[in-house]
Amino acid sequence: MRRSKHNHRARWREIPTIGLELLRSGAGGNPHSLVADLGTCRWTTDVRDTTNLALGMLDTHVVAYLIHPEHGASAIAPGRYFIRRQRGRGTAPATGRSLNHLIAD
Repeated sequence: MRRSKHNHRARWREIPTIGLELLRSGAGGNPHSLVADLGTCRWTTDVRDTTNLALGMLDTHVVAYLIHPEHGASAIAPGRYFIRRQRGRGTAPATGRSLNHLIAD
C-alpha cells in the first residue's frame, strides 16, 4: 500500500458492513477483502496508475482491515491509499530481458 493524495474527482462508494472483496486468486481461492465500520471507509476503482497494478483507492477515517485467510488481517491507518496487486520481477528465459509479472496469490 502506498499513501496517496491523488484523484479527488473519483467516483467513490462506501464499504458495506459485509466487506468488499478486492481480489481473488486465479484458481478462485485466497480472497483479499476490505472491511471497516459502516460510514467510515470508501473505495474507488476510478484511478490512474502508471504501474498498472492498482486495484483501486481506499479513503478511510478510522482503522480499516485488509483480510486474507492465510495471513490474517492487516490494519490500515486512517488516510487515503492506493491498493495494488503484488508484482514479481524476473528474467525472460528466451531473451534474458528483465520483466514484471503479476502474482496470482
